[in-house]
Amino acid sequence: MGAKRNRTSQQLIHVLSFDPDLKTSPVITSAVKVASNEDLLIEILLHVPVKTPMGFKSVSKQWFSLITSPRFARRRNPLPSASALFFITFSCRSNPEYQFIPLDTSDDCRTPFRTLDFVHDPLGSGISVLQSCNGLMLCASYRARIFNRRYYVYNPTTKQFSILPQIKRKNLKYVSGMNLAFDPVKSPYYKVVCVRRSETEGKPFQIEIYSSENCIILERFCSLVEGFRPSSYWNDEPYTLYFKVEEEILEQLLMPMKHVNADELDGEEEMVEFREQVATYLVESEGHWHLIEVYSDSTCLFNVYEMALDYSGWFLKYEVDLSAISDVFTEIITNDRYGYTFNILSLVRRGKEENGSFLVLEIPCGKIVRYNFADRSVVKLWEDPVVHKFYYDDGLKYVNALPYMESTACV
Repeated sequence: MGAKRNRTSQQLIHVLSFDPDLKTSPVITSAVKVASNEDLLIEILLHVPVKTPMGFKSVSKQWFSLITSPRFARRRNPLPSASALFFITFSCRSNPEYQFIPLDTSDDCRTPFRTLDFVHDPLGSGISVLQSCNGLMLCASYRARIFNRRYYVYNPTTKQFSILPQIKRKNLKYVSGMNLAFDPVKSPYYKVVCVRRSETEGKPFQIEIYSSENCIILERFCSLVEGFRPSSYWNDEPYTLYFKVEEEILEQLLMPMKHVNADELDGEEEMVEFREQVATYLVESEGHWHLIEVYSDSTCLFNVYEMALDYSGWFLKYEVDLSAISDVFTEIITNDRYGYTFNILSLVRRGKEENGSFLVLEIPCGKIVRYNFADRSVVKLWEDPVVHKFYYDDGLKYVNALPYMESTACV
């Protein structure tokens, strides 16, 4: 349909260029007025399927500029929200396969891919997804050494991809992480941030930033804040570090205080034991960051915190009681009758957040369920037909689920 409409638009322009008599036709005159009125054109394009505007980009430079502009992105999808989650079904030596799970039981979510074959990776091991960000995916060579790995940015909606420059080996000790930063509301361009350990004395971390706007790599050295260490979360003022991509600076962020005071724990061994029982989940949805900490596998009660928009700190957003899930799916309760076994996959904000926001959890016996914050209702989203493979002793796969949403962004 999109290709057909694209051809029709091009034919219309062709006719207008070579047959001046038709320009006086009321129908043609109206069409020309619509095509030249950006505000009216945007209103029309907002009501067509997400893929249709992709064919219209080639109509003219004006249409291309309009469809790829942040203004259109803000109107088209002001608060990007995931329509599905996906994860690798199992690990193997070849191209991994992915399972897609719609987040709304009434939706018939089309699976965009099972395996990634948009390009032939020269290493021959296939391609896997490292991160999903507002419709774009950061991909890499599967099971390849860090020095040889190829990185790609892929749009599964448009099937477009871009090959990123390879990481330089100079002064490289190891790569701590590769992250994709893309906000279509602010800019049509994306950035890829590589954090790596440097061998240069006095400059422990190097941050490389690739920008799709000018296709260049910027290098920044960042020293750790004095006194910071991973276990500093146990100090009186626990904090973590975060990198502001737009300003290209590293800053501190205070974390929510734990419910248990470290001074109340009896010795270092008990502190270590308690720390090992804490499961921490950091989840982003619709531009908001949330922190979830489950302090013990014997409780069904925990809190969800949300980060302030100015990054000044956290505030309590939701109080979760998973007993509603145990009433429907008793397998979440372990054999000791008190413990709860689950893995938090995602937190999704949807529409009016007091009614539409929910958690997605993995529970034993190969089930993935949706827990609504407002009424504590629970719905099964998916069940693995083969529950006896690739599971741990507690019945969980501990999958790393990524959000999926459609996007018309260029890569």
